[in-house]
Amino acid sequence: MLQKTACITVLSFLLAGTAASLPAITFAASPEAGLILQSKSRVVLPSWVKQLEQQASQSQSAADKVTLAQAYLQLARQPGWSRYFDKAQQLLKKAHSPYSAAYWLVLADTAQQQHQFEDALNYLAKAQQLQPDDINALLMKNRIYLVQNNTAAALAECKKLLGQQELFLLSLCSLEVAGRQGKTQDSYKALQLLARQQQTIPLAQQQWLIAVLAEQAEALRQPKQARVWLEQLLFAAQSELAPLPLWVKWADLTLKQDAALVYQKLQHLHQQQQLEDALLLRLALAEQQMAEGQEYQLLMQQRVSLREHRQDTLHSADLAHYYLRLTPDPEKALYYARLNVQQAQEPDDQLLFNLALAQSQQDNPPSVQTGEQP
Repeated sequence: MLQKTACITVLSFLLAGTAASLPAITFAASPEAGLILQSKSRVVLPSWVKQLEQQASQSQSAADKVTLAQAYLQLARQPGWSRYFDKAQQLLKKAHSPYSAAYWLVLADTAQQQHQFEDALNYLAKAQQLQPDDINALLMKNRIYLVQNNTAAALAECKKLLGQQELFLLSLCSLEVAGRQGKTQDSYKALQLLARQQQTIPLAQQQWLIAVLAEQAEALRQPKQARVWLEQLLFAAQSELAPLPLWVKWADLTLKQDAALVYQKLQHLHQQQQLEDALLLRLALAEQQMAEGQEYQLLMQQRVSLREHRQDTLHSADLAHYYLRLTPDPEKALYYARLNVQQAQEPDDQLLFNLALAQSQQDNPPSVQTGEQP
């Protein structure tokens, strides 16, 4: 998987919307820290990030560095910017602030993106000691429990929003958990009603809502409707702000029906900035289906060689998809799918493992026991 910004199945992004930014949503994808390949820099750094850089440089205060690190993490969840995950980590080493809840929250965010869940929970405990009612902390704990498939603990975190009068977030949080608990038919209906009632919500909350709607539509075997939900964001204004996991999910839903559209959209993104593994893989799959040469397939092959050379377990999902879908190797696909599901147990992680296991068994059927002695 991508280095879980991706956990982005586990598709991740900062939810901004209440008084502060809310924590990362992790799907099946993640940041590409330290990737050394041909770089592209055709997209200018957003002005709001530049302003925070200037402020941190001038003040040299730990608080401003923490704010900048949080901005880097938010940026890193968008296609082409994952290198800023590493920049956030480096910055935090210079911004030690043990009496700042924001500091511990950002540390928790970086830890959970790397599947260091116990570390993340410890950091969140420190944040909550300083700010007991912090919404960011409880929603990040909810996310970690969902990645671990601990739905009871995830729901307990959602319920804590009731005392803070965060009714929309409470509803969305609880309905996402309900879908994971198998109550998808009812939760999906309630989500659609919630979407109709919320005409004006911050973009990041809208992204979370759309992500859950798409997930549950897909779970109910309505892939076309799931795609429609995602396209409301990805084909609209500010689509460049959509988190990487939503693009990955959309590409997977669209490849069989319209590989040309996937090729067009992802190639455009790649022309702006170098794509992360998960999206480059989908671009290579579209290229392969359309017989459009082998440019992206060869580039993906280079990425896979790099990941394997580094023994990069945080990209296990990407490697499993590669060996399952682009360059079939059932044994390797199962190996990486098993590594991935040991780290994350969200629906797409479980599905990937099941597909790899089925392919491996098909390739190596078990021998029939006849009872005869050799």
